[in-house]
Amino acid sequence: MTDFDRLLLSFSRYLWGLLGLAVVAAAAAYLLSTFQPRVYEASARLLSAQPVELGSTTSSPQFRPLAAAAYREAAYGTLVLEQMNRRFPGILPKEAAKVREKLRIRSIETVGSSSTVFVLSARDTDPRRAAALANTWAEALRSWEEALIRDNFKRASISLENRIRWVDIQLAQATNRTDQAVLRELRAGLERELGIVRSLENSATGQLSLLAQAEVPTEAIWPRPLLTAAIAAISILLLGFILLAIRDRLSGSTG
Repeated sequence: MTDFDRLLLSFSRYLWGLLGLAVVAAAAAYLLSTFQPRVYEASARLLSAQPVELGSTTSSPQFRPLAAAAYREAAYGTLVLEQMNRRFPGILPKEAAKVREKLRIRSIETVGSSSTVFVLSARDTDPRRAAALANTWAEALRSWEEALIRDNFKRASISLENRIRWVDIQLAQATNRTDQAVLRELRAGLERELGIVRSLENSATGQLSLLAQAEVPTEAIWPRPLLTAAIAAISILLLGFILLAIRDRLSGSTG
Protein backbone atom coordinates (compact mmCIF):
# COMPACT_ATOMS: atom_id res chain seq x y z
CA MET A 1 0.00 0.00 0.00
CA THR A 2 1.39 3.39 -0.99
CA ASP A 3 1.55 6.42 1.27
CA PHE A 4 -1.30 8.04 -0.64
CA ASP A 5 -3.45 4.94 -0.23
CA ARG A 6 -2.81 4.95 3.52
CA LEU A 7 -3.70 8.64 3.63
CA LEU A 8 -6.98 8.03 1.85
CA LEU A 9 -7.75 5.14 4.19
CA SER A 10 -7.08 7.32 7.24
CA PHE A 11 -9.16 10.10 5.79
CA SER A 12 -12.07 7.74 5.15
CA ARG A 13 -11.90 6.51 8.75
CA TYR A 14 -12.26 10.02 10.14
CA LEU A 15 -14.48 11.32 7.35
CA TRP A 16 -17.69 11.46 9.37
CA GLY A 17 -15.92 13.09 12.28
CA LEU A 18 -14.40 15.69 10.01
CA LEU A 19 -17.75 16.28 8.34
CA GLY A 20 -19.32 16.79 11.75
CA LEU A 21 -16.66 19.29 12.74
CA ALA A 22 -17.08 21.04 9.38
CA VAL A 23 -20.82 21.36 9.91
CA VAL A 24 -20.33 22.70 13.44
CA ALA A 25 -17.71 25.19 12.22
CA ALA A 26 -19.95 26.27 9.34
CA ALA A 27 -22.91 26.79 11.66
CA ALA A 28 -20.81 28.76 14.15
CA ALA A 29 -19.31 30.92 11.42
CA TYR A 30 -22.76 31.56 9.97
CA LEU A 31 -24.18 32.62 13.32
CA LEU A 32 -21.22 34.80 14.19
CA SER A 33 -21.31 36.55 10.82
CA THR A 34 -25.00 37.36 11.18
CA PHE A 35 -24.23 39.30 14.36
CA GLN A 36 -21.57 41.44 12.70
CA PRO A 37 -22.56 44.95 11.58
CA ARG A 38 -23.57 45.19 7.94
CA VAL A 39 -21.30 47.15 5.65
CA TYR A 40 -22.68 48.83 2.52
CA GLU A 41 -20.78 50.17 -0.47
CA ALA A 42 -21.85 52.93 -2.85
CA SER A 43 -19.93 54.14 -5.92
CA ALA A 44 -19.87 57.35 -7.93
CA ARG A 45 -18.23 57.58 -11.36
CA LEU A 46 -16.22 60.42 -12.87
CA LEU A 47 -14.88 60.80 -16.40
CA SER A 48 -11.58 62.47 -17.19
CA ALA A 49 -12.20 63.75 -20.72
CA GLN A 50 -9.74 64.19 -23.54
CA PRO A 51 -7.64 67.38 -23.57
CA VAL A 52 -9.40 70.52 -24.72
CA GLU A 53 -8.03 73.97 -25.44
CA LEU A 54 -8.95 76.45 -22.73
CA GLY A 55 -7.62 79.53 -24.47
CA SER A 56 -7.14 80.95 -27.91
CA THR A 57 -3.89 82.86 -27.38
CA THR A 58 -0.36 81.63 -27.05
CA SER A 59 0.00 83.06 -23.54
CA SER A 60 -3.12 81.39 -22.16
CA PRO A 61 -2.29 78.35 -20.01
CA GLN A 62 -3.26 74.99 -21.42
CA PHE A 63 -4.51 72.45 -18.91
CA ARG A 64 -4.17 68.77 -19.68
CA PRO A 65 -5.81 66.01 -17.67
CA LEU A 66 -3.51 64.60 -15.05
CA ALA A 67 -2.35 61.02 -15.08
CA ALA A 68 -4.68 58.52 -13.48
CA ALA A 69 -2.20 57.94 -10.65
CA ALA A 70 -2.17 61.67 -9.87
CA TYR A 71 -5.95 61.75 -9.53
CA ARG A 72 -5.87 58.67 -7.29
CA GLU A 73 -3.31 60.26 -4.99
CA ALA A 74 -5.14 63.60 -4.98
CA ALA A 75 -8.32 61.80 -3.90
CA TYR A 76 -6.57 60.99 -0.59
CA GLY A 77 -4.89 64.37 -0.28
CA THR A 78 -5.53 66.75 2.60
CA LEU A 79 -7.38 69.31 0.44
CA VAL A 80 -9.95 66.74 -0.68
CA LEU A 81 -10.31 65.01 2.68
CA GLU A 82 -10.75 68.34 4.47
CA GLN A 83 -13.92 68.92 2.46
CA MET A 84 -15.08 65.45 3.42
CA ASN A 85 -14.41 66.10 7.11
CA ARG A 86 -16.32 69.38 6.99
CA ARG A 87 -19.34 67.61 5.52
CA PHE A 88 -19.06 64.48 7.70
CA PRO A 89 -17.23 65.43 10.90
CA GLY A 90 -15.89 62.46 12.81
CA ILE A 91 -16.89 59.91 10.18
CA LEU A 92 -13.55 59.42 8.44
CA PRO A 93 -10.82 57.67 10.46
CA LYS A 94 -7.62 59.55 11.22
CA GLU A 95 -5.28 56.79 10.04
CA ALA A 96 -4.48 56.98 6.32
CA ALA A 97 -4.63 53.20 5.93
CA LYS A 98 -8.13 53.06 7.39
CA VAL A 99 -9.24 55.95 5.18
CA ARG A 100 -8.18 53.94 2.14
CA GLU A 101 -10.23 51.03 3.44
CA LYS A 102 -13.32 53.19 3.82
CA LEU A 103 -12.82 55.20 0.62
CA ARG A 104 -11.54 53.41 -2.45
CA ILE A 105 -10.82 54.74 -5.92
CA ARG A 106 -9.93 52.82 -9.05
CA SER A 107 -9.41 53.92 -12.63
CA ILE A 108 -10.64 52.31 -15.83
CA GLU A 109 -8.82 53.17 -19.03
CA THR A 110 -11.23 53.49 -21.95
CA VAL A 111 -10.30 51.63 -25.13
CA GLY A 112 -9.29 53.74 -28.11
CA SER A 113 -9.05 57.09 -26.32
CA SER A 114 -7.15 58.90 -23.60
CA SER A 115 -10.21 59.23 -21.37
CA THR A 116 -10.30 57.57 -17.96
CA VAL A 117 -13.25 56.57 -15.80
CA PHE A 118 -12.76 56.85 -12.05
CA VAL A 119 -14.91 54.79 -9.69
CA LEU A 120 -15.06 56.29 -6.20
CA SER A 121 -16.50 53.86 -3.65
CA ALA A 122 -17.39 54.55 -0.03
CA ARG A 123 -18.19 51.97 2.64
CA ASP A 124 -20.29 52.54 5.72
CA THR A 125 -22.70 50.75 8.02
CA ASP A 126 -25.43 53.19 6.94
CA PRO A 127 -26.39 52.73 3.26
CA ARG A 128 -27.58 56.34 2.85
CA ARG A 129 -24.40 57.70 4.36
CA ALA A 130 -22.32 55.45 2.10
CA ALA A 131 -23.99 57.02 -0.95
CA ALA A 132 -23.58 60.53 0.48
CA LEU A 133 -19.88 59.88 1.18
CA ALA A 134 -19.25 58.68 -2.38
CA ASN A 135 -21.04 61.65 -3.94
CA THR A 136 -19.31 64.15 -1.65
CA TRP A 137 -15.94 62.57 -2.40
CA ALA A 138 -16.52 62.87 -6.14
CA GLU A 139 -17.56 66.51 -5.78
CA ALA A 140 -14.54 67.25 -3.57
CA LEU A 141 -12.18 65.79 -6.16
CA ARG A 142 -13.80 67.88 -8.89
CA SER A 143 -13.53 71.01 -6.73
CA TRP A 144 -9.85 70.29 -6.11
CA GLU A 145 -9.20 70.03 -9.85
CA GLU A 146 -11.09 73.25 -10.58
CA ALA A 147 -9.06 75.04 -7.91
CA LEU A 148 -5.89 73.72 -9.52
CA ILE A 149 -6.94 75.08 -12.92
CA ARG A 150 -7.90 78.47 -11.47
CA ASP A 151 -4.55 78.64 -9.75
CA ASN A 152 -2.84 78.13 -13.11
CA PHE A 153 -4.89 80.99 -14.60
CA LYS A 154 -4.12 83.14 -11.56
CA ARG A 155 -0.40 82.68 -12.09
CA ALA A 156 -0.85 83.52 -15.78
CA SER A 157 -2.74 86.70 -14.81
CA ILE A 158 0.05 87.77 -12.45
CA SER A 159 2.61 87.15 -15.18
CA LEU A 160 0.66 89.27 -17.68
CA GLU A 161 0.20 92.06 -15.11
CA ASN A 162 3.95 92.10 -14.50
CA ARG A 163 4.59 92.32 -18.24
CA ILE A 164 2.12 95.21 -18.55
CA ARG A 165 3.89 97.08 -15.75
CA TRP A 166 7.20 96.52 -17.51
CA VAL A 167 5.74 97.91 -20.74
CA ASP A 168 4.44 100.96 -18.84
CA ILE A 169 7.94 101.59 -17.51
CA GLN A 170 9.37 101.33 -21.02
CA LEU A 171 6.66 103.70 -22.32
CA ALA A 172 7.56 106.27 -19.69
CA GLN A 173 11.20 106.10 -20.72
CA ALA A 174 10.70 105.90 -24.50
CA THR A 175 11.26 109.09 -26.49
CA ASN A 176 10.98 107.72 -30.01
CA ARG A 177 7.46 107.78 -31.43
CA THR A 178 8.01 104.50 -33.26
CA ASP A 179 9.07 102.77 -30.06
CA GLN A 180 6.09 104.27 -28.24
CA ALA A 181 3.70 102.98 -30.91
CA VAL A 182 5.19 99.50 -30.71
CA LEU A 183 4.98 99.50 -26.94
CA ARG A 184 1.38 100.72 -26.99
CA GLU A 185 0.44 97.98 -29.41
CA LEU A 186 2.21 95.43 -27.24
CA ARG A 187 0.39 96.76 -24.18
CA ALA A 188 -2.97 96.54 -25.92
CA GLY A 189 -2.26 92.90 -26.86
CA LEU A 190 -1.25 92.07 -23.31
CA GLU A 191 -4.41 93.68 -21.96
CA ARG A 192 -6.51 91.61 -24.35
CA GLU A 193 -4.76 88.43 -23.21
CA LEU A 194 -5.17 89.46 -19.57
CA GLY A 195 -8.90 89.93 -20.11
CA ILE A 196 -9.17 86.48 -21.71
CA VAL A 197 -7.22 84.81 -18.91
CA ARG A 198 -9.30 86.52 -16.22
CA SER A 199 -12.49 85.45 -17.97
CA LEU A 200 -11.24 81.87 -18.18
CA GLU A 201 -10.21 82.00 -14.52
CA ASN A 202 -13.72 82.98 -13.47
CA SER A 203 -15.44 80.36 -15.64
CA ALA A 204 -12.89 77.53 -15.60
CA THR A 205 -14.13 74.01 -15.07
CA GLY A 206 -12.09 70.86 -14.66
CA GLN A 207 -11.72 67.92 -16.98
CA LEU A 208 -13.55 65.66 -14.52
CA SER A 209 -17.25 65.30 -15.26
CA LEU A 210 -19.84 63.32 -13.36
CA LEU A 211 -20.92 60.13 -15.10
CA ALA A 212 -23.14 58.66 -12.42
CA GLN A 213 -24.01 59.58 -8.88
CA ALA A 214 -23.83 56.99 -6.15
CA GLU A 215 -27.17 55.38 -5.33
CA VAL A 216 -28.23 54.05 -1.96
CA PRO A 217 -27.24 50.35 -1.88
CA THR A 218 -29.89 47.80 -0.98
CA GLU A 219 -27.61 44.86 -0.17
CA ALA A 220 -24.64 44.71 2.15
CA ILE A 221 -21.25 43.61 0.86
CA TRP A 222 -20.33 42.27 4.29
CA PRO A 223 -20.97 40.04 6.13
CA ARG A 224 -21.76 37.16 3.79
CA PRO A 225 -22.94 34.38 6.09
CA LEU A 226 -23.17 31.64 3.46
CA LEU A 227 -19.74 32.40 2.04
CA THR A 228 -18.24 32.56 5.53
CA ALA A 229 -19.84 29.23 6.46
CA ALA A 230 -18.53 27.58 3.29
CA ILE A 231 -15.00 28.85 3.91
CA ALA A 232 -15.12 27.59 7.51
CA ALA A 233 -16.29 24.12 6.44
CA ILE A 234 -13.69 23.80 3.68
CA SER A 235 -10.96 25.01 6.05
CA ILE A 236 -11.84 22.33 8.61
CA LEU A 237 -11.77 19.57 5.98
CA LEU A 238 -8.48 20.85 4.56
CA LEU A 239 -6.93 21.16 8.02
CA GLY A 240 -8.03 17.62 8.89
CA PHE A 241 -6.53 16.27 5.67
CA ILE A 242 -3.23 18.05 6.40
CA LEU A 243 -3.08 16.78 9.98
CA LEU A 244 -3.78 13.21 8.84
CA ALA A 245 -1.06 13.50 6.22
CA ILE A 246 1.43 14.71 8.85
CA ARG A 247 0.44 11.92 11.24
CA ASP A 248 0.82 9.23 8.57
CA ARG A 249 4.17 10.67 7.52
CA LEU A 250 5.45 10.64 11.12
CA SER A 251 4.12 7.16 11.80
CA GLY A 252 5.64 5.87 8.55
CA SER A 253 9.06 7.36 9.35
CA THR A 254 9.10 5.90 12.87
CA GLY A 255 7.71 2.54 11.80
